[in-house]
Amino acid sequence: MFRIDESDSSITFLCSSEMRLVDRVITESIEFMKQFGIDECKDLKLVLRELLINAVEHGNLGIVERSLSCSLEHIGNRRFKVVVEDEGDGFDFRNLDMNPPSDPRQVRNRGYVIINAMADEIQFNEKGNRVTAYVSTPQFTTYALSRDGDFEVVTPSGDLTAGTADVFRSSLLSLADQGKTRFRFDFAKVDDIDSISLSVLILFANLFSANREQAVLEIVHANDDLVKLFEMTRTDKVYVLNPRR
Repeated sequence: MFRIDESDSSITFLCSSEMRLVDRVITESIEFMKQFGIDECKDLKLVLRELLINAVEHGNLGIVERSLSCSLEHIGNRRFKVVVEDEGDGFDFRNLDMNPPSDPRQVRNRGYVIINAMADEIQFNEKGNRVTAYVSTPQFTTYALSRDGDFEVVTPSGDLTAGTADVFRSSLLSLADQGKTRFRFDFAKVDDIDSISLSVLILFANLFSANREQAVLEIVHANDDLVKLFEMTRTDKVYVLNPRR
């Protein structure tokens, strides 16, 4: 048995207790997540897989005739709610140890260690046969490089923060080392820039301080909040702002 119901914000599965169906739930869930701009999230996939394995193996005791339900709901931004329920007797979750085993050679009892490490929050129903986990999916910013006439165009895929600053800096230095002097930063997909990444932009502009006449540094498609930030920090004095280009 394998049934799927899908809405704009959630996908629900009802299936028999078969390990082979766990991968099918994972595959369908990954496809569902793509509509929210998430190709794949290791943390969410691990949490979902471990909850399903526990439901099949420990909750339903591998009895194929027993069913389990699983729902994945997008609850805002990049956060998801996962609910897995089995037809078993439940267990005493109050005494559940979710710390890594003291003996590294121990084979069992690692599922909830993984779930606890990857999830923001875990909740159980009173019986202990339904588990709810909340998982936030990180956004990894990449940088597409292209050319538009004599401009090198840098298009970040997401927010520019301290966590992405090193990759941002490396990408820009690589272009500067090629002797390029005309750059356009397309911020159509950027909602926020923190002080660390802003410093990277300023330091990059400073590389051309001795060659101001030839260098052209341009920012396009920046939202209103970013334009205000650039004006407040005087970044607009070293970059030409064309937010609606």
